Amino acid sequence: MMEKSIASLYQVLHQLTGQHRQLLETVRVEKDALLRADLSSVQTATVAKQKLLEGVQQNESVRQKITAELAMAWKIPYRDLNLPRVVIEIQGRDPKAAEQLRSIYNALTILIQRISTQNSENRIFIENSLQHIHQMKKNILGESNPNTGTYTQTGQKLNAPSSPRLISKEA
Repeated sequence: MMEKSIASLYQVLHQLTGQHRQLLETVRVEKDALLRADLSSVQTATVAKQKLLEGVQQNESVRQKITAELAMAWKIPYRDLNLPRVVIEIQGRDPKAAEQLRSIYNALTILIQRISTQNSENRIFIENSLQHIHQMKKNILGESNPNTGTYTQTGQKLNAPSSPRLISKEA
């Protein structure tokens, strides 16, 4: 039973690695679409990311179930049984499986780090783009100092808002 659980764990981790590779590629495609300001491609990449994340969640649930089975079989608390611990537990009995699990663990760690970094860069790019858009909107609409009303607290009439600044006065 233990060998079957280890083999199942390896299969699930292998699937997770493939999904994370696809996710990394999708996040990179998303960045390219953002740079090109291609809304259709951004939406396509977003939908693809969502589908991949759903698959990752499904496989993660299976991985957790297998890990729980191993924890019960080895009489180790579930919260203490992570992949490096599984590698240690099987190292003496099956060095080849231990090495495969260690390798897949390292690959997943690197992929997750790269996905997180790329996704953060995409988020920062979007936030900066939105700031530029809001500033351009203010410049075009002349709303750099928007007035909230027509009269002041003392009842004096306010000056008319500044006109839109489509062209610099220096030009």
